[in-house]
Amino acid sequence: MAGQPDYANYARCMEEIKRRQIAIDEILYERKTTSFKYTNTEFVALQFRKIFELVILASLASHQHLFEGIARKLAKEWQVTKIVAIVKNKNPGFFPTPIDRVPSANETAKDEWKPIALGFLTLDELIEAHGKIGALMHASNPYREAQSLGELESLFPSWRERLIRLLNNHLIKFPDDETILYVGMQNTETGSVHTALFGKLA
Repeated sequence: MAGQPDYANYARCMEEIKRRQIAIDEILYERKTTSFKYTNTEFVALQFRKIFELVILASLASHQHLFEGIARKLAKEWQVTKIVAIVKNKNPGFFPTPIDRVPSANETAKDEWKPIALGFLTLDELIEAHGKIGALMHASNPYREAQSLGELESLFPSWRERLIRLLNNHLIKFPDDETILYVGMQNTETGSVHTALFGKLA
């Protein structure tokens, strides 16, 4: 592996996701406005699109040499399925694995990690949602604009909740296939993203 992995960069990507989520909430819960309904919807859609792309790319952000190696390809690509394919080729385990932390019955452990089976945004759903947003961003038919915006707005709350379920506590694998990072999006004391790195057992 060339260079030293910067796992903290993954946490920085997650912090950016949190900031974008806060911006989404400001509009969704009508605490702030762009002063125009359509631009409110477009603003929220753009933040979701940025979040989806961060989820896809974040695991490579810790490995600068790998990211730089595909940066030119990614810059030319706008289809999310092709972006996923490029990233997956470098890191098959790029997508977060959501978990619940529950109290442990084992006295030597504070808690246990339980895989989450339902209620989170899957990769297929993320790809579909990204496509719906892309259709809005590139829409050219003014007669369908109001309908398209309404349909998209109805999806925002579900995307929000399923994203939180995906990322709140999750594990991520890195391209070296020897390390797994635990990520908690909300430290109880600081409110910041917190992480713990685990190596593969021999």
